[in-house]
Amino acid sequence: MGLVDNLKTSVSAAARVAQTSIVFARHAQFFTRVVSNPGAPETARELRRIFESLGATYIKLGQFIASAPGIFPDSYVTEMQALLDRTTPVDFADIEKVLAADLGKDYRQHFRSIEEIPLASASIAQVHAATLSTGESVVLKIQRPNIEAKMDADLGLMSFAARLLEILLPETKRVGVTDVIHELGRSMADETDFIQEAKNIADFQKFLDDTEETDVITPRVVKALSTKRVLTMSRLYGAPLTDLQVVRKYARDPRAVLEKALATWFQSLALVGFFHADVHAGNLMILEDGRIGFLDFGIVGRFSPKVFESLWMLVQGVGEKDYRMIARSLIGLDATGGGGQKVEEEKFAAELRSVFEQVNNFGKVVETAARRGERIEVDEGDLNQMILQIVGVARDNGLKIPREFALLIKQFLYFDRYAQILAPGMSVYSMGPEVQGTRGKARLLPK
Repeated sequence: MGLVDNLKTSVSAAARVAQTSIVFARHAQFFTRVVSNPGAPETARELRRIFESLGATYIKLGQFIASAPGIFPDSYVTEMQALLDRTTPVDFADIEKVLAADLGKDYRQHFRSIEEIPLASASIAQVHAATLSTGESVVLKIQRPNIEAKMDADLGLMSFAARLLEILLPETKRVGVTDVIHELGRSMADETDFIQEAKNIADFQKFLDDTEETDVITPRVVKALSTKRVLTMSRLYGAPLTDLQVVRKYARDPRAVLEKALATWFQSLALVGFFHADVHAGNLMILEDGRIGFLDFGIVGRFSPKVFESLWMLVQGVGEKDYRMIARSLIGLDATGGGGQKVEEEKFAAELRSVFEQVNNFGKVVETAARRGERIEVDEGDLNQMILQIVGVARDNGLKIPREFALLIKQFLYFDRYAQILAPGMSVYSMGPEVQGTRGKARLLPK
């Protein structure tokens, strides 16, 4: 990087710090609320509004808080759910600047057309439909302009503020705010590197090829038109697994579709050691030809064999309604270093039973609606609330559950909801160990 580039970066960082200071000054009442009542819903709401005003990095921080129950107060985890979906698209004129910078000023020669209205918009990037010069339908995932420069300035300021907070209020070290900022930076670095996302897609596709799985596909990456900030992929046409009518239209047996999707996802855990960490309805589709499509590999999780063993024990425990087994699976994951030695297993199991019975009761409501033929949306807030309760019970019993495991549980809750829609009365927790094999299958059993 030359002198001019360094100067531009410094000026941009200084401007970002000034902008951040102005936004916080406009919300001066937030600091008053933090001192007087830090855990109040009104305080969390004010912080969420600040994050919305400051844009991508802070929205990502809010999303991180929303997905990290047990680290932050419940009021903040609940309030930040509002940041999971809401983002305003960037004007296409600004998006074109990114395309020109990364694909060349003559990038239009590679395309017959590019839709200016995005198919989807998120805090880091947005997706536009396009047609290649060859006639192939594709989607372009394009980062927002200058997102990395803003992110670096924001993370630097956050890191400084976190260290200052831990000096002024030593008790905040227990929460590990500095570690949270570090983890956020690592996560955002991955999400702003579309070369890495393309590799994640390739790794998952290799897993499908190695297991000779032809009924599940991923988008094909067009490498010649992909960079760190632009990802060009084949477009998959279909519908989310929550749309029962369309699933019935494209596949003869909705239950078999779910079993195939679950088996594929679970096998990737067992055989590859990583998993698609965001299998919400928009990222898991039934395609027009009856195959299943896994989309968006910006967020993947990786874990140790110990985590997988605990997950399998939890799955078995939920399937058998053995709450002591569920308790032991969570005790084995304790990230505090204490090994769960001081946990009263019987008390912990009883509290977990109460939580999982609520999960089951909510599932019955979804099943009833599915049997009536009603269209059902899987509510992100409901799932996060369930995660919040599970991790909260663990925390109250002196345990700290790793974030990766909370992400794993959330994906299972997604599949549990899909089961209530596509295979009412069946359980995603009743799989046999054969699902771990190279030709494994998930066979759902009655609850």
